[in-house]
Amino acid sequence: MRVRGGGIADGTYQSVCHGFYGDFDISVTVEGGTITAIETADAKESPNVGGKAIGILIEDIIGNNTVGVDSVSGATVTSAVFKAAVTDCLKQAGAPQEMFDPPVPGGYADYTEDTDVLVIGTGVAGFAAAIAAAEAGAKVTMIEKQGIIGGSSTTSAGIVYSSMGEDDVETMVNYYMDRAEGKANRELLTYYAEHSPETIAWLEALGVQWQMVVPAGTAPEPRAHFSMDETGRSFTGAILVDKMEARASELGVEILLNTKATKLLTDDAAAVVGAEAEGKTGRYTFNAKAVVLATGGFDASEELKAQYSPIAVGDFPLSSKGNVGDGILMGIEIGADTCFNGGVIGFDFINGSLPESGMNAIAMYCNSYVQPDGTFVSDVIDYPITYTAIKTLGVDHFYGLYDAAGADSAEAAIALGWGWKGDTVEELAEATGMDAAKLADAIEQGTGLENAPFYAVWVAPTTIGSMGGLVINTDAQVLREGQPIPGLFASGEVANGEFYYQEYPASGSSLCLGMTFGLTAGRNAAEAAK
Repeated sequence: MRVRGGGIADGTYQSVCHGFYGDFDISVTVEGGTITAIETADAKESPNVGGKAIGILIEDIIGNNTVGVDSVSGATVTSAVFKAAVTDCLKQAGAPQEMFDPPVPGGYADYTEDTDVLVIGTGVAGFAAAIAAAEAGAKVTMIEKQGIIGGSSTTSAGIVYSSMGEDDVETMVNYYMDRAEGKANRELLTYYAEHSPETIAWLEALGVQWQMVVPAGTAPEPRAHFSMDETGRSFTGAILVDKMEARASELGVEILLNTKATKLLTDDAAAVVGAEAEGKTGRYTFNAKAVVLATGGFDASEELKAQYSPIAVGDFPLSSKGNVGDGILMGIEIGADTCFNGGVIGFDFINGSLPESGMNAIAMYCNSYVQPDGTFVSDVIDYPITYTAIKTLGVDHFYGLYDAAGADSAEAAIALGWGWKGDTVEELAEATGMDAAKLADAIEQGTGLENAPFYAVWVAPTTIGSMGGLVINTDAQVLREGQPIPGLFASGEVANGEFYYQEYPASGSSLCLGMTFGLTAGRNAAEAAK
């Protein structure tokens, strides 16, 4: 070990990073006063969010020779704990203050970029639009306000809900209309049902495979496609995002991260002709012949939930933390029509410290649910229905019940501090504070609750997306006073208000709607750009 100027010593230093899903070791190598390598061992962060953030941070820290770089937006918790571990290593080395300070800024500038189609947002809706527009010959630029691509699509389960073909269109549309209590847009749903098989074929052409195709929601038809890649990786929307990013790269689509759209630009005729954005190094003006909004929803904004979906106020969002309604607000600013029915894409989980661990499935796959006092609610049907039931009863949680057959799942919940066990009904009631008589009655009513020991796991309401936003037509054009706004298209959560009412109908709806109308938006935007 050699001591360099300023007291910093060459060598490799170790620390422990207290990650989102457990501790892991890191090492930092310093040579000649410079950080030359940062390595991790058995990092437990989710590969699609925290894992990507660590890779970005390593590149930034080494490139700037300081740990004072910005956190990766979209993965702030992982960023904070990783930088803390690197800081510990640098302190061991006796690093000077400049290796802890923010990098010296290179100045803030104004940039202007011309493009044919500007896509705002990099979830599956945005990528579908970008790819379709590029394949139609347009020059395409995508901007993403976070430091990693994918938005809520990346953290989803990667399920795509499609009709089974022409003979199933009317049945599927009727199912959606029924779940919407007749208050959805039949024309839009019909377009979705008719074109969703094309979306499935398009994904397959990108290399997406299906682990299984099964029913979802309360419909018996097998429409829910569970995505899988060639390695067998499944149950993550990152599969879809990865395949789309690769195709977009082949087509020369430009992607700018850490670039937040702030305003849609219009001409004297009120047509959309671009957007303004803020980046880390400057302000951007994008002159575009067409703009596609694919910015997601608003369930990470308490302010917008209070205004448009009060049922979800206070609920922890499992969607992207960037889901704060940017595109909706930009559309409203130029007079776009909106549709809000007060609903939300409700979900059930154990607790907010486990957003991507897979452990929250324990709250979904139990046998039945009971109220906090042990009163029977229902057998498990579908997570949006459970969410509605919790909210309707006005409680902050349910208990999900397992018997001996569900021991593996329930014991995992106990290990996390969110589960309880009883060799008898009375023991479980005492452990949870439930009324023993009510719990005994609930176990008798519940399907599949036969053999002790019995378990209870905490089940609370959360959200995985929002409902409501800009109004579009079947050409994915955003409407203003019922007429298309020239140059403006939208797809995904930013424009899903007329597809649902108050309760989410089936897993995979959001992804498939986003991609189906994203493909339409991209093709039509490219045509408008000509």
